[in-house]
Amino acid sequence: MHVTVLVFNGVTSREVVLPLTAISDAVNPTVRWVALQPGPVHGFEPLQRFEAEAGLDTVEPTDLLLVPGGLGSVRMMEDPEVVSWVAATAAQARFVMSVSTGSLLLAAAGLLADRDASGHWLASGVLEAAGAHPTEQLVTWQGNVVTTAGAAAAADVAAELPRRIEYGAPG
Repeated sequence: MHVTVLVFNGVTSREVVLPLTAISDAVNPTVRWVALQPGPVHGFEPLQRFEAEAGLDTVEPTDLLLVPGGLGSVRMMEDPEVVSWVAATAAQARFVMSVSTGSLLLAAAGLLADRDASGHWLASGVLEAAGAHPTEQLVTWQGNVVTTAGAAAAADVAAELPRRIEYGAPG
């Protein structure tokens, strides 16, 4: 299973770690870390750091595009290069999952246009302004795109994704 994770300065670390841990409990995923540019990316939490191996100049097929949230989400959704990369990578992904305010990036990329979406409740106004229909659900499936309200809900979804990928089960 190939997982592509978008990381950015201010990303909420547990929104990356919990889903990946749940996936790792079922399979041994190949994880590709992508950021604005290769190199270190600092999470919101002190001492948390990710090492991005690739920048936004490459788009590769993946089983799962994981888009976590965090304080940098609004800044990322306003960056045309990030939005374009999310849209292009999502088009080649079998599944796309956002965690919390990561849904803002999916909305900016047009993946949630006129669709129900879960996300952090504080960002529901921004999510709605980006064309999505915020819900109070912890998890919302729309085809192969799943939005989650937070890290715990994302971990639950991530635990079942290897089975969905292996057996081709829809969202």
